[in-house]
Amino acid sequence: MNRKKVNRLICTFLMLLAFLVGVSLSVGKYPISLQDIVRILRGQEVEQMTYAVFMTLRLPRTLMAVLAGAGLSLAGYIYQLLFKNILASPDIIGVASGANAGAALGIVVMGAGSVLVPIYAFFGGILAVLLVMLFAKNGHRNSLATIVLSGIVVSAMAEAVIMILKLLADPNSELAPLEYWSMGGLSAITASKVLWVLPFFLPGMVALFLVRYQITILGLSNEEASALGVRVKMIRGIVLVATTVIVSAIVSVTGLITFIGLVAPHAARMITQRSNLQTAALTCILGGILMVLADCAARGFSDIEIPISILTSLIGAPFLVILMIKRRDWRFY
Repeated sequence: MNRKKVNRLICTFLMLLAFLVGVSLSVGKYPISLQDIVRILRGQEVEQMTYAVFMTLRLPRTLMAVLAGAGLSLAGYIYQLLFKNILASPDIIGVASGANAGAALGIVVMGAGSVLVPIYAFFGGILAVLLVMLFAKNGHRNSLATIVLSGIVVSAMAEAVIMILKLLADPNSELAPLEYWSMGGLSAITASKVLWVLPFFLPGMVALFLVRYQITILGLSNEEASALGVRVKMIRGIVLVATTVIVSAIVSVTGLITFIGLVAPHAARMITQRSNLQTAALTCILGGILMVLADCAARGFSDIEIPISILTSLIGAPFLVILMIKRRDWRFY
């Protein structure tokens, strides 16, 4: 697909995302009309309850859905490119599992309602990647394969820690929050949690933007990338640090969200038929669309809010089946 067509598609999907953001701001147990949303954004007066629901619940939740979708999907796109693995996702180097273990530790030590749980989760994700880098440094020469294998090892260790913590958790006050956190969701998102994520999300995105051309070249072999003037080890390190910070920050407040980082990059590549900057931008937009859609569905179909990972899995699993049928050779493109 040529550049102009892709740009038109990007604009179309951006408009779709904007429409879904409007829907997300409106739907819920306390519906808010479009007129009220416009009045609030213009600074005009509305009912106090409407204003409170919009500012404290709907707006932070919708912003977090867009940030999480964009961040997780871009991380998945970069990991697939970097590791030359079409099944790579944000958990390939243990970030999500480490954050899950950190959150579990925070819930057991500090209690389910503690404001420190996201901090435990964030540093759990960071620690997991540091362990992966430590193992990979002392591993085989094929650093990419070693990083992936180290990620599998660290993820297994994190899962073991989580199971131990579940055994130690109070079944009346801690076990249920542990299970619910591992299923992911945006029901507990507040403005303070969005403000917690932004100082990590924005610098991470800026760092990735500054090395955007080198990231595309990393899809080639190390020898080809070096021949084109890319300092492979340095750029790979920058990319891994930036994506780790982004994913850890997101997962620390949303819990584990599956398939977004796997589905959105493939959907973008199926549209553009290539890996380039336009595909990366489209990946972020599609990730945002999927997350906002899943969040609207999670709170719009029943009185009980559905964990968001259930919905993303229901979307992602059929998509992978379609992908297997369409791309029988499973080559990286």
